[in-house]
Amino acid sequence: MNNNADLLKEYASLAGKEDEKSEARKTEILNYIKLNADDSDKEEAKVFINQKMEQLQSEVLALREQLAEDDYKLLPLRYIAQNYFGKSAAWLSQRLNGSKVRGHVYTLNSEQKDIFNRAVQEIGQRISSLQLA
Repeated sequence: MNNNADLLKEYASLAGKEDEKSEARKTEILNYIKLNADDSDKEEAKVFINQKMEQLQSEVLALREQLAEDDYKLLPLRYIAQNYFGKSAAWLSQRLNGSKVRGHVYTLNSEQKDIFNRAVQEIGQRISSLQLA
């Protein structure tokens, strides 16, 4: 399983990356394991994937707890998604809510969390400086 363990570690490092090259490599790794792993290897892969899914679910819950429902409704998701990520509001919403996309659950990675936090801070500063004359 050593080779498969290395492949699973590589797969984990690609989690959250959506570029074409990363997606292709993840598919390649899964296909290799499906074709070449014995039953114990497949069971180990299953345990590994389940652990990663639990970790993602935990991250989603943590994100949702940090964003109180009323605060979440105040966020200009479309603006943040388009201006800070170059993506759609649906893309950002899916990551904040941990929605399943193409069979995978996606959340914000650490770099994306930093971008999101910066966006919220900048928007907050802009709003706090607004005044009617």
